[in-house]
Amino acid sequence: MNVNGKWNDMNAHDVMSVNIVAAKDNATAIEIATRLVLGPFNGLPIIDDQGKVTGIITTIDLLQAIKDGRNLDDMSAGDLMTRSPAVIYQDTTTTEMIDIMYRKRIDMLPVVEEDHRLIGIVSRQDILREKLNERFVTIERKTSTKR
Repeated sequence: MNVNGKWNDMNAHDVMSVNIVAAKDNATAIEIATRLVLGPFNGLPIIDDQGKVTGIITTIDLLQAIKDGRNLDDMSAGDLMTRSPAVIYQDTTTTEMIDIMYRKRIDMLPVVEEDHRLIGIVSRQDILREKLNERFVTIERKTSTKR
């Protein structure tokens, strides 16, 4: 949460989702399509065995393959993914994220460490959610277990 209420001071670390689903490049396109249909996301980062981002697949990639008459059972993530996708680091500002998303017409950005290991995802919704929540605070009260 941004306690100062300064939108421009926020970065990827402040807004990223850390509970993420990623696929290996040998996952089938139909497996990825199933995950996208069942999950609350529009795309999946594709990672190698070290957890480094190698690509990304979105619903539009899958729809284009279907439109082209390709069989999703016969395709792997490696066949369909966009290679070397735009990625960001934890210190990327919200302004920079929005600029990248707008310029590249993409919905989400993988957040990576310096060695490109995946550590989070920032979606358009994540940024907007944080902006809309900046005027609200959650106050939690811990209940005592003493009697």
